[in-house]
Formats: sequence, structure tokens, C-alpha cells
Amino acid sequence: MKKFRIFFPLVALILLAACNNDPKMMILANPVAPVLSTPSHSTTAYIKDSLAYILNMDSTGLADTFMGTSANYGVGTTVTYSLQIDKTGDNFANAQTITTATKDTFAVSVLQLYTVVTNATLNATVGVQTSFDVRVKTTIGTSLQPTYTNVLTLMIDPLPALKPFSMVPTINLWYIIGLGDGTWTYSAAGIGVSMFPLSLVSSNAYDNSGDGTFTYTGYFQHIHGFKIVSGKASDMGTWSVQWGSSDGVLTPEFEIGSSQNFTVPADGYYTITLNSIANTLSIVPTITASIPATSYATMDLSGDWNAWSGTANPMSGFGTTNNHQWYATVTLPASSAPGIKFNYNSWANSWGSVSFPYGFGISNGSNIPYTSGTYTVCFNDIDDCYYFIKQ
Repeated sequence: MKKFRIFFPLVALILLAACNNDPKMMILANPVAPVLSTPSHSTTAYIKDSLAYILNMDSTGLADTFMGTSANYGVGTTVTYSLQIDKTGDNFANAQTITTATKDTFAVSVLQLYTVVTNATLNATVGVQTSFDVRVKTTIGTSLQPTYTNVLTLMIDPLPALKPFSMVPTINLWYIIGLGDGTWTYSAAGIGVSMFPLSLVSSNAYDNSGDGTFTYTGYFQHIHGFKIVSGKASDMGTWSVQWGSSDGVLTPEFEIGSSQNFTVPADGYYTITLNSIANTLSIVPTITASIPATSYATMDLSGDWNAWSGTANPMSGFGTTNNHQWYATVTLPASSAPGIKFNYNSWANSWGSVSFPYGFGISNGSNIPYTSGTYTVCFNDIDDCYYFIKQ
């Protein structure tokens, strides 16, 4: 009997110690949930004009950083934080976890967010803005005592997989109009004279239909207003698909028949960026490092059809001062070894490439292998983008 009485208190002591070490017995009855803050919207993925995240699945950038306060469970145990998302109105019945961490800060990449919203459960339509709700769920141990933050609503537009311009059958060009001869000729006859194509970009930026990102850097004068118009054959001349200004300066609006011309507030270099998939446009002063150091007085087209003469086919300037955009209309005959280049001052500088009918010139690069026909040729010596637009 003595042995029994000694053993029983020992077992009770062990059990009591075990209970005191059980985290389920130590947490607060009502843990304090964290509070999720509105993200900064300071990334390039967030387009302020659209109030939405425009996601390119090819991007390696940051969608946004989501931050909150810390959860309080009353003990110094590890808390698991999960950033969840679901379509607005579903009340998280199909909640998907974007990412999990042991802290209350989540740096979410474009690819992470794109992958979740387009998965089989959420199935967001590519190219369409969709409303989503996000929250943070916290747990300790094996999913014990979950808490949930407040809910934030996000507009998200996942873009289709994009390709370089060289892999797209047809590019749907956009033109700047109003800076040329002042006649605003919105037709094929106005290309170069009245309207100039926005440049391509070299990254994966175009979908199969030929829409994507276009840019234009040039010198603008306050006295000359301008607009951006579609280059599709079905749109040409109709003025029904255009970007104009809502305030007479640089605030853009799309397809508004009563929109005003854009007008820069002061003479200088400006950069236009248009995304015809996300339907966004920005016009901002060009960063100093991108302003060209050289302005060419002339530009010529030289090739096998004119015996590579350095001055036989001069190009005209688009604009009135500090010009960097050039155009010419030429008829190129059939040739056994077709080749053409842009050159300045009898070959003091030249630009060539292996791409036709559009591409980017490379200093002292290869001959451009043209196909016979009559073209309006456009060349921007700031970004070296060129077009051979068939007439």
C-alpha cells in the first residue's frame, strides 16, 4: 500500500505538468486578430487610372506588399499567417491561399497573384477586370484558434500570355497625330506627314491579336496639340477609337468623342506609354538620362536598289524642332540580294537589322532584308524602332 500511495502523487504531478505545458490551455479565450492595411499601390502592376492590378504573367515584378498588425494569442507561440483571396461575393467559401508566412507582411509577386486568380477554382477571365476580396487568416499549432482580419477588395485584370513582336502575325499600330504638318490627316496618306507610329518595345508585350505595349519619346511644343489614334484598317479615319485629354493637358480619356487635344504644359521631351490590352495610357516628362544627346540634321535610306548611295533617298522629319522621327515613301524593286539601311551624313552613322517589316535598328547592323513593294518607311532615332508600312 505504501508503494501505491507514493506512485499516485508522482503520476498526478506528471499529468499536471503536462497540462500546464499544453498551448491549448495557455492561449487567450478570444485571441486578437490582426488588422490588414490598404496596400501602398506603389508598384507598376497597379494602374492608378484603372484602380486595378494589371497582371502580366511574364513579369518577374512585385504585385504589391500586404501588411498588417500582429495577432495576439496571449502566449509566445509561433503564429502562421496566410494571405487568402476569393471572388467578391463568395464570402471566402472558395478561399485560396496566395502565400503563407510566420509574420504579418506579405510581398506578393505578379506571378503568384496571377497563378492564384487564374487557377481552376477562381478561374478569373483573362483580360477582364474582376473583383476579389483578400484577408489574412492566422492559426497556431495545427490550425488551432483561427482568426481573420478585415477584408480588402481588389480589382485584378490578368493579362494573357504575351510574346515578343517578332512572334505575332500582325501588330495593331497606334499613331500620334497633330505634331506633323498640322493637317491632322487620319488616313494611310497621312502616315509620316500628319501621323507617326508609336514604337514597339523589345520585351514580351504582345498578344496573339497584335495588341500590347507601345511607346513614343519625342520633343513636344506647348503650341501643338495632339491625340493618339488607332492604326487598324477598320478604325483608320473614323476617329472612333482614340485617346484624348479630359482637361486639355495630359489627363487621358479613351473613346470620348468630345475629348480635347493633349497639350504639354511646357516645351520639352515627353514619353508616351500605351497598353492596348489593359487600355491604359500615360504621358510623362522623359527622364533626363533618356533624352538624346544628338540631334541629326538629316537621315537617308540607302540600299541595293539605289547602289547604296548615302544621300540618294533623304527622309523627311516629323515635327518642327529637335526632330528624331523620320519618314519617306519608297518603291523597292525585287532583288536577288535585298538590303536597306538608315544612314546619316553619308554613312557617318548607320542602322540595320535582320527584321522586316518592323524592328529595331542596330548601329552598323545587318542590311534589312526587304520585300519588294511601295512603303512608307518610319524611323525613330531615339529608340531605333522602324516600320515599313505597305501602301
